[in-house]
Amino acid sequence: MKTERLHYDDPLLLRTTARVVEHARWGDRPSVVLDETPFYPESGGQLGDRGALGGVPVLDVQVDDDGRVHHLLDGSGPAVGASVDAEVDGARRRTHMALHTGQHALSRALLDGLGATTLSSRLGASACTLDVDVAKLDLEALRPIEDAVNRVIDEDRPVRQRFVDDDELARLDLRKPAPDMPRVRVVEIEGFDLTPCGGTHAIHTSQIELLVVRGVEAYKGGSRITFEAGPRARALLLEDAGRLRDTAARLKCAVPEVADIVEGTGMKLAAAREEAGALRAQLAELWAARLEADGAVVASIEGGDPALLKAIAGRLTGRAALVALAAPTSDGTHVLIARGQGSTVSCGDLLRAVAEAAGGRGGGRPDHAQGKLPAGADFEALVSAELRRG
Repeated sequence: MKTERLHYDDPLLLRTTARVVEHARWGDRPSVVLDETPFYPESGGQLGDRGALGGVPVLDVQVDDDGRVHHLLDGSGPAVGASVDAEVDGARRRTHMALHTGQHALSRALLDGLGATTLSSRLGASACTLDVDVAKLDLEALRPIEDAVNRVIDEDRPVRQRFVDDDELARLDLRKPAPDMPRVRVVEIEGFDLTPCGGTHAIHTSQIELLVVRGVEAYKGGSRITFEAGPRARALLLEDAGRLRDTAARLKCAVPEVADIVEGTGMKLAAAREEAGALRAQLAELWAARLEADGAVVASIEGGDPALLKAIAGRLTGRAALVALAAPTSDGTHVLIARGQGSTVSCGDLLRAVAEAAGGRGGGRPDHAQGKLPAGADFEALVSAELRRG
């Protein structure tokens, strides 16, 4: 028996009394089917409602190909034929109404502003995504789109949801083609967007509250846009504002000054890194001159780090057949092995053998290997022993 879905006519209906018509299964889990339900089942990229049946929590809501809505419960279901109170979690419903209506508005604004057609959307539990057929989008290009959506929200336009017959459907200028099904439901944001959809939506755009584009990335030749709307967007912005206030407090400045201070700090950091690089190059030259040899160079560099080891090795491999360097620290020994031209030693195999002898693991490419040995490992002795053995 097909379930009558009450949310189609009234997305604000959160409670009703319904009759249990069947005990069924969804996959390997038992479910309850009602003659009618206010619960929206997961479909079309929108998550299902939650709530309770007769006081028993509803953990999931799904719909099968026959139109039966399955309510999966956290406990025993009411008997077949029983009347039961069905109550939807209102906060979750309102969140999904805002997200779905916001997605419609965003898809329309993208089409109007950038000629970007929506290919798919997903209103997830922690993030919403929308995939479009235009590549190389960035946040700067999406700011006017975000502004256009929020203007429509501020205008408090009516949102209408209804089923249409074939004659009316043929006359409608839909944003995307209607599905091939007996009854087609369309959702209209007055004067802005008209599209087929079976989800739950706001009844005025002001109920979306606001829409925030969080990011964009390349995806399958197009772009994937991440966004939030409604209560989730509000919570996100409040959280970000809290972090900004905390950052300002730590920097001992006003919130508007944070960006300038961060930029200045970034410039100082870049200059410091450049200076450190120059000093590292000078130090590497000094170590290379000290360690220069025609054969193998095996040495420990006190106070070194992986970057210094790499810089020293780069200056030695043109002259030495093999370079094996270590930088001991309190929490382990950074090591690097590189070979010069004409050497047949496999650096990866050598480091693997040394690491195994030291009680650790390691490896790398034939011409270059880097890793970390346990603290206190006698790298020079271990390398020398392996070279003699080889």
